[in-house]
Amino acid sequence: AKQFVQQGLGGDLLNCDHTHRSAQAVIGLVNAAMQDAQQAGEFSGFRSHTTESRTPGGVRKLPLIERDAPGAADAGHPADAHGLLPWRDSLVTPRVLPEERLLQKECEQAAGWIAERIAGGLAPSRIMVLARRRSRLAALQDALRKRHIAVQQPEKNELNDAPEVQDMVALLDALVSPDHDLSLARALKSPLWGIGDEALVALALRRRAGSGSWFEVLQADDLPAPLAGIGPRLAQWQQWLAELPPHDALNAIYHDADVLSRFAAAAPAALRAGVLANLRGLLAASLELDGARFATPYALVRALRTGGIRAPSIAAADAVQLLTVHGAKGLEAELVLLLDTDASARRAQTMGVLVKWPGHAVAPERFVFVASEKTPPACTVDDLAQEQAARHREEINALYVATTRARTELVLSAVAAARPDAQSWWARLAARCEPIGAETDAVPLKSPSPPASFEMLTLPAISATGLALPAERSQRRADTRASALGQAMHRLLEWAQPGAPLPPAHVRAAGREFGLDAEAARAAAAIAQRIRSGAGAWAWDAAALDWHGNEVSLIHGGQTLRIDRLVRHRETGAWWVLDYKSAARPEHDAELIAQLQRYRDAVQGAHPHETVRAAFLTGNGELVTLG
Repeated sequence: AKQFVQQGLGGDLLNCDHTHRSAQAVIGLVNAAMQDAQQAGEFSGFRSHTTESRTPGGVRKLPLIERDAPGAADAGHPADAHGLLPWRDSLVTPRVLPEERLLQKECEQAAGWIAERIAGGLAPSRIMVLARRRSRLAALQDALRKRHIAVQQPEKNELNDAPEVQDMVALLDALVSPDHDLSLARALKSPLWGIGDEALVALALRRRAGSGSWFEVLQADDLPAPLAGIGPRLAQWQQWLAELPPHDALNAIYHDADVLSRFAAAAPAALRAGVLANLRGLLAASLELDGARFATPYALVRALRTGGIRAPSIAAADAVQLLTVHGAKGLEAELVLLLDTDASARRAQTMGVLVKWPGHAVAPERFVFVASEKTPPACTVDDLAQEQAARHREEINALYVATTRARTELVLSAVAAARPDAQSWWARLAARCEPIGAETDAVPLKSPSPPASFEMLTLPAISATGLALPAERSQRRADTRASALGQAMHRLLEWAQPGAPLPPAHVRAAGREFGLDAEAARAAAAIAQRIRSGAGAWAWDAAALDWHGNEVSLIHGGQTLRIDRLVRHRETGAWWVLDYKSAARPEHDAELIAQLQRYRDAVQGAHPHETVRAAFLTGNGELVTLG
């Protein structure tokens, strides 16, 4: 692409090695690592960077998680003299592979250190965690949530990965398949009821003494207090699922159980927005499945558990950002933590395809199926070497992207590789980073506590005669309506074309955009039409104009100004800055006059040798020229 622009289009090649983002220590680390790679023949074309930042910054590293670290073995228990691991009760102790335990240990250490930094005053939104694999980010997300730290992972989140969604799916599963006791147990323990283990044990014992499923046992009339009344409610919900489309039934359950409020009350304040967004996303998913026409409740449960349904994206106001390196391109943060920087050396790929297709060629020159890259066909040895060199260069490119996301501080985290790699990110960077102590337990997990006070938005009750608003609120609504009228009028004039009337479709669209009823939308259109057909009508006459533009943005004095309409008169060559005002006498308002003068000065600065005039176009059809 670079050669094409230079040779084919006669373009110039401009390079920028100066940044305004990264602190001096970060740029120093980037320069050292990239120059080392270039001197080793692994990279080419890199030139040392400079930075505008005067912040010293820092590059640091968390303690390396050794492969024989405590907790790396199964359940933390060593094997006996015969090399056998102790028996594990599979009902209470999950099976965790050593590699997964190391991953969890790294994420627990990183989460503890992040909690310390937040406790020290660093806002969560100023922290970004990067990893090459999303599995690392999922484990860190769980570790941070345990500490009630808000996190946001905007890349391809699965809806069914959210615990609150899993709770609701378990409820649907129990209603569709009443014999699924495990799903019902999860629903009972969820914030819908919050049933404790003792009550569940009592329910299980009662089930064992009799017959039928938990669902049937809950229908009894003599259940103790925590379980009393749950059975008939479940039966009602089951009937809704049988009679209504999945979305309608789920929506009825949401209202009957006050699902959003219950889950919001149970969630920590930092995670509440995400919990509510996911629960609303479940409702949306039930509406999208098969167009909500032919879906069944069981099909909804199966689709959610199969995966592939995206969770809604929310813009968390103050959350730690979790991103893959690829997804972080173009972003930045005050502190960047890199996970899994000592990944094992790549194994040779098997059962792959090697394609040689140079950019200048119209078709591939070679297409080869390669069973194993360790023993490639003789005809592909050179091409495979080029492919592997390109992969290696891409790995260094990813390292450059990851390190340059940091504005002030860059921190490394790693688990010792099973197969050491002298070219891993840890090997390239760690020697130049300051060690961080391992005291990451200084900030313990927060113990459960009552949720912070909050209120769910509710609609006010409306009486038969209508809702009476206080005078202050009525005035505020009137002001809002006047503002909406003005905005709709501006939008109609923005869409207007010289010589063409206002289309009815535009009037309806402007009314919808600003929440106006049909009468108010017509009133806004009438104001716009008076402006267009009044003393300033020439400003929409194509024959009278050399140039015209609506909502023109200009930078003036460090501020962004937006001009309603800017035109150049064909006969006089003068520029006209036109400002729409629904008020009848804008020339009596000193603030409006000063604003229009700034607009005129901005255009005059862009055209210093031309005449620039300014005027108000009022809702009465007047053209009020600024002196």
